Amino acid sequence: MSNEANIRLATAPVSWGVDHMGRPDLPPWPIVFDQIADAGFRYTELGPLGYLPEDGGLIRGEMESRKLGVVGAALLASLGEADRRSETLSEARRLARLVADAGGAFLILVDWSPQRHMTAGRSKEATRAKGQARRNFHSLVSEIGRVCLNEFNLTAAAHPHAGSFLEFEDEIDDLMDGTDPAELTLAIDTGHSLYADIDPASLFSKYAKRTSYVNFKDISSSELARARQNSLPFLAAVDRGVFCCLGDGDVDFQAFCSELNKAAYRGPCVIEQDRSPKTFSSALADAKKAIRFVQQCGITFE
Repeated sequence: MSNEANIRLATAPVSWGVDHMGRPDLPPWPIVFDQIADAGFRYTELGPLGYLPEDGGLIRGEMESRKLGVVGAALLASLGEADRRSETLSEARRLARLVADAGGAFLILVDWSPQRHMTAGRSKEATRAKGQARRNFHSLVSEIGRVCLNEFNLTAAAHPHAGSFLEFEDEIDDLMDGTDPAELTLAIDTGHSLYADIDPASLFSKYAKRTSYVNFKDISSSELARARQNSLPFLAAVDRGVFCCLGDGDVDFQAFCSELNKAAYRGPCVIEQDRSPKTFSSALADAKKAIRFVQQCGITFE
């Protein structure tokens, strides 16, 4: 399959340690986006809600001044908590509006559940959402998908994520079976897939028609083994370096990119390296190295 059509290669502030607003010592956003541009990226995600000023015109101008286009942003929320539904919908609208006004096209949905952070990567120990909790989860992500489509002309993509109620393959299958493809697509992350003991190439092959967004992320199998053996919560494993620079870990990117080409995938490819904000100083060098690595993986990028 020809890979001549363009795919947007992007990154995200998470590679600079900005994953959620509860983290101390987050680097200032102007510095992060300066470095994203300096690394050689032409596209980026925005940070989590609250990281940037909620002024789409301002943010669009800031990105354009750095010659950066916006692909989207990730909404981190406890998607299964019924008593937070109204609050989560409000947050989704705020972030979707910022993405749309800044010129982006995607809202990535990440379940951020402290309960499941404790069992990240350990399927047998992880409590599944069942009954009404499961229905609440599916209903909320579907509603966010409709909000994105109908109010902001965005695509919503559910992101299976370590330490969340959408982590393991049975949970992904259940969500895909229980939701409308017109309302909800899938974002596949190579590193989080391996964290959950899922082969990312096989997962993409299964859901190629449903996948609108992919994250290129690498993971250290030795650090992952230690995290599982020591029952580390998700962020503790991140701080120990479970995710590494592309090419230094154990993701088979050649196999994954082969599947992308077979399916003529044309969504964004977002390079990410989840890290502690304390390792911010190495982010720029890692980003440059990651770009060099993906240029050897058989994908043609914008």
